[in-house]
Amino acid sequence: MRLLPIACLAMLSVPALAAEDVSGLAVNLPDTFVVAAETSPPPYDVTFGVKSAADDPAPLEGEKYLCQVSFQDVPANAGLSVEEINAQIGSPAWLAMAKDGMSQIFDFVGDSAFELDGYTGHEFIGKPKQKGAEHVRLVLSMVETARGRTAISCVTDADRLDSVLPVFHTIRDGVTPPV
Repeated sequence: MRLLPIACLAMLSVPALAAEDVSGLAVNLPDTFVVAAETSPPPYDVTFGVKSAADDPAPLEGEKYLCQVSFQDVPANAGLSVEEINAQIGSPAWLAMAKDGMSQIFDFVGDSAFELDGYTGHEFIGKPKQKGAEHVRLVLSMVETARGRTAISCVTDADRLDSVLPVFHTIRDGVTPPV
């Protein structure tokens, strides 16, 4: 019976596989991608790394993945309806709070709303303020549910942003947040 745990671990980093955690966070992508369980950086509880199976597009130099998909349990969201959560995420006050919280890390290049499994999310595109990272672009997509916060964080260089953004959106759209 030892084969089952080994098979489960192996499945977390093979192409064409839906990776799912006990939290309910799932990443369902075509076989052109590889999804691997990763150690979660605080404050996240679960993280998956995602890259192209053929390394096209390749991750940003120095990075292991194109994107990381993470989930953080947020007990304060418990009991909120989809409508209540969507109203909060869609409000100017939430957008201002989110931008204010991230403004020390990067300058905003763009932002837009999107929908994922009936929830309104928000995508931020930023230029890191870190010295030496002037040509890096971070694409951070966030979705809140009654279970918590799902973040899809992708990086590329400024010159490739327009060509890689559709790939980032494919990854984002393959995520099922815990509800």
